[in-house]
Amino acid sequence: MDISMIHFEHATAESSFLGGAEPEVLTSDQVNTVLNQLTSTIEIYTLVSLYFTQVNRYLPLVGIDMSEFDKTLNAGLLSSEFAVSLPVSAVRLDQGKHAAFVRYIFDENLSPSQRRVLATLHQLFTRPLIHAMEFQRLRLLATKDPLTNLGNRNGFNEAAQRLINRHTRNGQSFGLLVVDLDNFKQVNDKHGHQQGDEVLMITASVLTDTIRGHEEAYRFGGDEFCCLLDVSCPRELSAIAGRIHDAMHAHPLLKAHHVTCSIGGSLLRENDSMGDLFDRADKALYEAKEDGKDTYQAA
Repeated sequence: MDISMIHFEHATAESSFLGGAEPEVLTSDQVNTVLNQLTSTIEIYTLVSLYFTQVNRYLPLVGIDMSEFDKTLNAGLLSSEFAVSLPVSAVRLDQGKHAAFVRYIFDENLSPSQRRVLATLHQLFTRPLIHAMEFQRLRLLATKDPLTNLGNRNGFNEAAQRLINRHTRNGQSFGLLVVDLDNFKQVNDKHGHQQGDEVLMITASVLTDTIRGHEEAYRFGGDEFCCLLDVSCPRELSAIAGRIHDAMHAHPLLKAHHVTCSIGGSLLRENDSMGDLFDRADKALYEAKEDGKDTYQAA
């Protein structure tokens, strides 16, 4: 599950803990306040941010580390000897053998009464957290292609609209490449769909390795792919298309099957809709196919 930057520190959230008399337990009103906050969102990042604020009202909290929920994350929290890890038993790691843990980091050791308050807060947090994670998983399924792990058509539409909104705000342009495989049908016909799937996954890797890290590639359907690119001139768009061609030509499996790609490209123009941009790039792709395949055309 892709949970981005689920950690909070004093650098990003101002402490509201005032110290003073330690609460033995939370009152009903305090519990209801916490619950109202935690049930106000289904977005996981917002949820953890709200939870940080609530815990920080009662305890000397420095950070909440959620990195165990995704092993690719490196939370990079401040080191501290005052840390408490509490399990979320409904979320299990390592083929279900071990519960996932939320790690709380404090700037002082907790007293027994503070630990009881933390246990109550953690219990209140668990169910909204599980709901948010399930929502994140379902949203990911709705916008990801399961074979290539690229974004799908829904993911493309969402990202394209964000880029158009960005252009409306600050005038920053972007470009679109539509990539269609040449000679792909013969792979399925001669070698079966398993080999065809391998070609599609290799193509996805070629695209993601060729474009820059903050740009994205999508499987639009079948053997057609799209790339949304932070470029501002035709020369930049053409250069990326050239790199894609070079990488496709260099891959041994694609070479063995004589699989290449035709590419159509276009830059966003003033007052363009996403449909306008896509239609131009798609028309350019058709011209590239008509021009003998394994070529790039811009519109």
